[in-house]
Amino acid sequence: MADHNNDHYDELMSHNYDGIQEYDNPIPGWWHMIFLGTVVFAVLYVVVVHFTSIVPSRDEAYANKVAAAEEAQFGKLRELPMDETKLRIIMGNEAWLNTGKSIFDGTCVVCHGKDAQGITGLGLNLTDDNYLYVKEMMDIVDLVANGTENKKMPAQTKLNPNEVAMVSAYAASLRGKNVPGPEGSDAGEVIAPFPAPIVDENGG
Repeated sequence: MADHNNDHYDELMSHNYDGIQEYDNPIPGWWHMIFLGTVVFAVLYVVVVHFTSIVPSRDEAYANKVAAAEEAQFGKLRELPMDETKLRIIMGNEAWLNTGKSIFDGTCVVCHGKDAQGITGLGLNLTDDNYLYVKEMMDIVDLVANGTENKKMPAQTKLNPNEVAMVSAYAASLRGKNVPGPEGSDAGEVIAPFPAPIVDENGG
C-alpha cells in the first residue's frame, strides 16, 4: 500500500509494458542543482579562461614558473651585467661558485677532466697559469658561450647567461691549483693574474 506522505512520488504512470508499470519518481532537486551548477561553471570557465586576462595562459604560467625558479637560484645575480665584476662577485659567493662547479662537473669534465687537469687531445689544464685562448677573465665567458673557431671548444648553447657566468667564474677560480696534467695540457702562455674575488658581506 502506498505511503500517503509520498503520494506525489508514488503515482503509477499510465503506460503498461507486459503488465509492468512504473512509479512516477521525479529526479531529485539536488540532482538538478548539480547539473545547473556544472553548466554555470562551464560557461564561467570559458569566459574567464579564454576571454579575460584573470587566468594566465599556459605560456605565461610557464614563463612565471621559470622566472620564479631563476629568482630562487640566481637572486640578484640576474640583475648584474655580464662583466668582470659579475665574475668576481660569483667567485666570492660560495653558493654561486658551488653551482658553477656543478655545471662544470656536468658539462666540462668530459674534456678537461674531473680535476680540470686537462685530457690529451681534448681539453687544456685549467689549474695552471698557461692559457691558449684567454688573455683576461671575460675571455672565459666568450669561450663558454661561443666556443673556439676550430670547434675544439664547443659553444655551450644549453646554458643560460647566468649559468655561463657561474661556470666561467668557477673555471677562473681554479687557476693556481696547479693539478698535474698530461703532456701538452699546459699549452699556451702565462697571462696576467685575474682580479681578486669580491666578497659580498651581505651574503649575496
